[in-house]
Amino acid sequence: MDGHSNKLPGMESWRLLVSPADSGARNLATDQAVAEHVRDGASPPTLRFYTWRPAALSLGYGQPLAAVDADLARQAGIDLVRRPTGGQAILHNDELTYAVMLPRAHALAAGGVLRSYKRLSAGFQRGFAALQLDARQDDWRPGASDGGGLLCFASPSTHELSANGVKIMGSAQTRLGGGLLQHGSIPFAHDPRIHDVLRLPRPAALRGLRDLRTPAPTVGALIEILATGFAEALRVILVPGGLTPTERRSRDQLIRTRYACDAWLARR
Repeated sequence: MDGHSNKLPGMESWRLLVSPADSGARNLATDQAVAEHVRDGASPPTLRFYTWRPAALSLGYGQPLAAVDADLARQAGIDLVRRPTGGQAILHNDELTYAVMLPRAHALAAGGVLRSYKRLSAGFQRGFAALQLDARQDDWRPGASDGGGLLCFASPSTHELSANGVKIMGSAQTRLGGGLLQHGSIPFAHDPRIHDVLRLPRPAALRGLRDLRTPAPTVGALIEILATGFAEALRVILVPGGLTPTERRSRDQLIRTRYACDAWLARR
């Protein structure tokens, strides 16, 4: 997208990062490194999109590793990683992931987690509307979920988006020293192996974007649609960019000291 066109007075410039497919450890380390630099004012507010290769099962910050059949995951070629954010497990495979990073005092981060969730989700609602999907932040009740509370897409929450009765975006947020990091998954289709790896019975198939739109957009087209809707709804200008040298160094250090470490994966 052309980040320099149609800028109106008072609109804030954000960086748009579109990353190539990468491992679970590198993806999560990148999110944290960027969030810390944005928090400290060294980088601008950032919207990032990325995919995963190989497939990776990400656990929420507080989820026990004991819930996972780690041997089966390895045999299936599935990475195991732990997010810095909460929520339930996601098997990242046939999907697009987004991340939003904001500094401490940003207006979109004000008022606590739920209020900021609602504001940021409204940005993505505009993008889904361009796909003729009436995405809503429904008044869901998490107690109605299945999967023993282990599966993100079996456990809808009030801040997350659904369309036609299908949860189409699962998100989680944390505050890193006051700065905001929110990231989330938009599945084209759900990989049923997540039930095996979490030792759960396979239910009826969960539905993804391909079940709602045929043909579904490509990854590149979906990024363009969501980025455009997000910028319009939140009145920001997205300027395509890349990681800075200091962000890359921070990412590489976080891979070594956290996201590729057994001690972080097994934390209680």
